[in-house]
Amino acid sequence: MEEFFLNISYRNKKVKFRVVNPSLPLGTLMSNLRHATGKDGRLIFDFPNIDETGAPLDYYFGKEDTTVNEIRVMRPRIGKEEQTLADYNIQNGDTVFLVPDPFPG
Repeated sequence: MEEFFLNISYRNKKVKFRVVNPSLPLGTLMSNLRHATGKDGRLIFDFPNIDETGAPLDYYFGKEDTTVNEIRVMRPRIGKEEQTLADYNIQNGDTVFLVPDPFPG
């Protein structure tokens, strides 16, 4: 199987990230990303757990919708169905964005 890479953009940082199993559910991929470390042993991305107002944050992958120039959130599940990169037509080498989403505490 050929290697699968995503270009992940968050704030002012872009990282080429190797995805070992692109068919995993998005929630699992996000969990793996939150704990991923670089060669220096430090976390690749700093995920604040709360926003500036103190609201807890969740994170989702987002995909650019070029027709309206917006980042569309890729929900990790729709109903009871776990979603994968393929459900959003994400291909090897595509760019995805990390989208912080505050939720009421």
